[in-house]
Amino acid sequence: MRDRIASTEFDIKDFAPGTHDWCHLHFSDKMRVPVTLPLAVARGASNGPTVLVSSLVHGDEFEGPSAIADFFNSIDVSALSGTFLGLPLANPWAYAGQFRSTPDHFDGLNLARQFPGDPDGSRTQQHAALLYDWVTRILTPDDVFIDLHSAGTFYEYLSMIGYHPTGDETESASQNLAFAFGFKNVWRIPESPSSTRTFNGSIARSGIPTIGTEVRGTGGLREEDVHELTNGLRNILAFKGMLPNPPNIIARAISSTQQICFAASGLFRSEVDLGARVKANKPLGRVLSIEGRLLEQLTAPHDGQIWAIRRFASVYPDDIAYLIAEPV
Repeated sequence: MRDRIASTEFDIKDFAPGTHDWCHLHFSDKMRVPVTLPLAVARGASNGPTVLVSSLVHGDEFEGPSAIADFFNSIDVSALSGTFLGLPLANPWAYAGQFRSTPDHFDGLNLARQFPGDPDGSRTQQHAALLYDWVTRILTPDDVFIDLHSAGTFYEYLSMIGYHPTGDETESASQNLAFAFGFKNVWRIPESPSSTRTFNGSIARSGIPTIGTEVRGTGGLREEDVHELTNGLRNILAFKGMLPNPPNIIARAISSTQQICFAASGLFRSEVDLGARVKANKPLGRVLSIEGRLLEQLTAPHDGQIWAIRRFASVYPDDIAYLIAEPV
């Protein structure tokens, strides 16, 4: 592994063609507590685009870093055009604490709701600003940003590949990347105050083609999910002309989703399962008290399919119960 490189001094051209190695990327500008993150660098023998892949924005989503490592280890740089960069550990404090968010004794914030960050803010807000500045400095509209997520410990998701409704050429490029990735479920991520502040949402709105994944999660690390992500990364590099054998692009149906949230605290008992087709106004699940009293009945707001479901049964108001998908 190479010596530490300041994020502000990072330049792909400083890596010789044929490089296949890890380096230490150091983030320190204005940070009260500087942080150094591992970065995988594979620079091909010939020039081409850059694909940057991040994971562990949430500290309990383990499929992404495993896919980055597996894919990086499989790259033959002699057959690679351009550069692959893998940032497997975006939030080291959340990962060390085994939490979704940065632990409370730092600031308790969800990194995925802090972009583009605040250089004068708390630890997580500063870190978001440094990550955002680094990515937008090294990537161009000809490159690709991929943000790997999964359902974490509290939820279970169908595998899906998402892009943001930026309403411009970036959206068109991102949609094509979503088709190329190869997942069946293509997700046009609804615009909301929270979605625009995610890592992938903010980068997409900076003009860089961007996609993000969700896979099953539940705190596990299923080989099937890692394999799906690894294949998707290979498809993207081949689609961009960086590796041989580009995939056949299938223009799949595009769906958007609606969050169904709890209004009551209690124990959640779902009456439908992941992937179920549901009808408008039909029961989905219940929230019960410890004594078994019905506190809330959840119903489907429209016809659709369950793309995500809460698996951790103790719930509070505003926790997400389901994501229901419907065609755009």
